[in-house]
Formats: sequence, structure tokens, C-alpha cells
Amino acid sequence: MVIKISDGVLFAEIDTKGAELMRIYNSCGKDFLWNGDPRFWARRAPVLFPICGGMNNNSYTLDGKAYHMPKHGFCREAEFAVECQAENEATFFIETTKERYELFPFNFRFCIKYKIVDGALEVYYTVYNLGNSTMYFSVGSHEAYACPEGIEEYRIEFEKEERLESLVIEDNLIKPRTVLINERTKVLPLKYDYFKVDALCFRNLTSKKVWLVGGGRRTEVSWDDFEFVLFWTKQKAPFICIELNCGTDDFEGADGNIKNKEGIISLEAGKVFERKHSMKFQ
Repeated sequence: MVIKISDGVLFAEIDTKGAELMRIYNSCGKDFLWNGDPRFWARRAPVLFPICGGMNNNSYTLDGKAYHMPKHGFCREAEFAVECQAENEATFFIETTKERYELFPFNFRFCIKYKIVDGALEVYYTVYNLGNSTMYFSVGSHEAYACPEGIEEYRIEFEKEERLESLVIEDNLIKPRTVLINERTKVLPLKYDYFKVDALCFRNLTSKKVWLVGGGRRTEVSWDDFEFVLFWTKQKAPFICIELNCGTDDFEGADGNIKNKEGIISLEAGKVFERKHSMKFQ
């Protein structure tokens, strides 16, 4: 089922499967989100939970027991319930089930709220630990923005000057080396060569805001506190993903214990975890 929200200026459509954004457009009908053409990539904006990225052998251990976990977790394939809906906002949620508990042995509630205010789309992630022990998880976004002319006609502008040193991802693992793209810059011209193997992955950027600029478009993406910021596309595909993740792929040589996973979030029993990001379009 697709839920539509709008403030009369900006419109968004969200599928209850994965609570995934399907379309973002303005009152003139201009689309900003990738359209999911399967020739390149059939997804559009999957939400990543309870893991971001891949795990070695798609598995992890917790207290000595092994569990299977697909890349990016199970959230993107889950059917969400609609908790509440208004003209300009909607909230979706999933909870623990028997099948999910076999992959992720915690009692949780995961909510995603989309809200359009003054022409901006805000996204809120809220994780509730409903169990009696500490929960270990990651959460992240994977929105793909349309670049009809191809990404090499676009650039990323950063809020602050950055040292752009990317972690190296191969076969869903972070390698023990980095690639320095630029020592000091506020602009990253996009090139398909960057994405021949996988994503550019930056950890702990100073900026909390970037702009995707090109083709007469200017998309602002801002966030509060995501440790990893990734850019990704397919070769020659007319989109770029700006991923904001609280976690990433396993590091090569990791012991597989989820408690020791780089970037993992630990949430005590009864506690609540929140993150927010937003998008503005011109």
C-alpha cells in the first residue's frame, strides 16, 4: 500500500513495504527521487535496520550463538503498519516477530516518520528496546536521488571543508586501508570511477549538511548524528545515493561478535534511540 503526504508544495509517496520512499516531487510534477528502473537498480530509498551494510558470511554471533543476517538487515523487506497519518506526515512501524527474533534476538519496536514542512521532507527513525537486555543494532538511510544527465554532471558540496578520506569496501568488507580523494575541499565532483567497486564511505565528517548540485537541481541533505556518510551508484546509472548510516559493513578481520562490531549502537533495556535527517529540493 502506498501512502501519500504533502504540504501543497512538496509531495512524497511511501510504500508500506519497507516504509520506503517511492517518489518525491513538487507541485510542478518535477521528480527528485530515483525511479527504480531495474536496468540499473530496482530500489529507490530502502531503510537499513537492524544492520547497515554486509556482515562476513552474512552472519554474526551474540553470546556464543550464531545468527544469520542479510545485507542491510530485514527492514527493507518487511511490511510496516501505519501508526498514524495526517495530510503532511505519516508514521510506520514494525516490531519483533518469531521470524525476526530468529535473525535478531531482541524485543524491539522500530518507527519511521516522514513529515513535510515548508517544502522540506523530514525523516525520523526511532528504535525502542522493549527487552530486558542491551540491544545491538545499526540504522540508516539509502535514498537515491535522480541525476537524469548522469552523475558526472553533478557535484557534492559540503557544509564545511573536509579531508575526504574514504574507507575501502570490497566484497561487503571494510579493508585495512583508505583512499585519500582530497586533502582539503568543500566540493566533490562526481565520477563513475569512484564506484567501480563499491561506495565512497566517509567516517565522522565535520559537515552535517551537503548539497547535490547539477542539471538545474540543488538538493540539500542534512542530518543530526550519523557516523558514516556514503555515496554510491551503479556504473552509468542516472542516480546517486546519499546514505546516512549509524554503522557499516564488517571490517576485515573482525571477530563476528556483534557487540564488538565497528559503529554498532548499544541500547540499554527500556531506552529509546532517535535519529533524524531531512531533504530540501530546488
